[in-house]
Amino acid sequence: MEKLGLKLKAGTLIESLVAMVIIIVCLGVGTMIYSNVLNSDKQRFKFKAILMLNKEAEQIKMEKNFIDVEKMIGDYMIRKIIMKISQSENLYRLSLIVFDKSGKPIGVRNELIFTE
Repeated sequence: MEKLGLKLKAGTLIESLVAMVIIIVCLGVGTMIYSNVLNSDKQRFKFKAILMLNKEAEQIKMEKNFIDVEKMIGDYMIRKIIMKISQSENLYRLSLIVFDKSGKPIGVRNELIFTE
């Protein structure tokens, strides 16, 4: 014979809503952390490119090599553009641009160089 007064335990609507809110908050926090990790990687990539530009500019000034070239260094391509300033005989504008594999510019360095 079956018992007619048997009660089944069940969750209420409020308990379900609270559980869903907790899950949504956890997913939101996880998404923010993931986004920050990706952005920090981009910043590291850009910082490495800027250090490479600084090193290249120092090398150009030491060698006094004032011709336009494109150079591959690892996964980066550096484009060097030298322009003579028309108002002065000894003044050049050095423009260095670093590109990633896909050809997007990552960093730019512009500098005036005085030669003797």
